[in-house]
Amino acid sequence: LIILAILFLALWFGSFALNEKWHYEKSISINSTPDKIYQLTTDLKNWEKWSPWYGLDTNAKWTFSDTTFGVGAWFTWSSEVKNVGKGKITIIEAITNQSNKYKLEFEGMDASIAGFVLEPEGDFSTKVTWTLDGENKGLSKWFGVLIGVFMSEDYENGLANIKRICEAK
Repeated sequence: LIILAILFLALWFGSFALNEKWHYEKSISINSTPDKIYQLTTDLKNWEKWSPWYGLDTNAKWTFSDTTFGVGAWFTWSSEVKNVGKGKITIIEAITNQSNKYKLEFEGMDASIAGFVLEPEGDFSTKVTWTLDGENKGLSKWFGVLIGVFMSEDYENGLANIKRICEAK
């Protein structure tokens, strides 16, 4: 019990030294022009083609807004699978062929902001950076320290899927 109490106190006091805001990103170079990548990541109907989370529950319910492209477009999902849960994604910013941002809301968690930044590299290559930003308070600030552990594989898979689709002949 004493060890658990010391561990809890160390985590609690350690959280005061952590920043409330956190950032995570992963990048990949894709042999494609930004317009193709922008269409794939800014039209929410296209997410089923590349998202690493789309196939986690084939029985999940997906609901889309009337328009699925650009600012204001959204979709919700609902699943009985614990790792999928319920949530909503809403595009909040879209700069044609350059970037997009979306609000990511999971039931029971604070919202975060994610998005894609597209940077041309020469004539026919684009650096794609997938970002995720959030804010936590108290002991939840440890989430920001561990975000890379939780997201690394999913972001790598999603970016690899986008690359595969955009580079297909």
